[in-house]
Amino acid sequence: MKRHLYLMSLSTLMLLAGTSGPAAQAEGDPAGHVLLAPENLKWVDIPTLPGAKQAVLYGNPKEAGPYVMRIKFPPNTKNPPHTHPDNRQATVISGTWYFGHSDKFDASKEKKLPSGTFFTEPANSVHYNLTKGGAVIIQVSGTGPTGTTYLKSAEASKQK
Repeated sequence: MKRHLYLMSLSTLMLLAGTSGPAAQAEGDPAGHVLLAPENLKWVDIPTLPGAKQAVLYGNPKEAGPYVMRIKFPPNTKNPPHTHPDNRQATVISGTWYFGHSDKFDASKEKKLPSGTFFTEPANSVHYNLTKGGAVIIQVSGTGPTGTTYLKSAEASKQK
């Protein structure tokens, strides 16, 4: 059910963000060129994670092919244990993010990822993330289709 809701939400986000890329091509630019300034990002709510927003910079995460997106997590956000079907590469753009590989929140397994940190998420690896105090923006790239599947464990449900 959670996966279905997420996929429906992601579909809505893609319709709002556009599926052919987030920026118009300027006259004289080569085909496929994208230039997108931060003030022109189209942030949309992520319904499954209150307060979080997403902006697609390139591609369409729900379709086959490469994509790049940014995700804003508000202060003091807990994103419960989940997986993604694709290999992902990510960079912490701003703030300090906490990331753990576990099927439940566990402070002993959390890694502190300050701004500028690059990391990868192998496909289907169980992980969670959170912010402590400040907001965080990450940039994620991968090859779609992608999505998020939250664990159905009691711990994951309780932490939402």
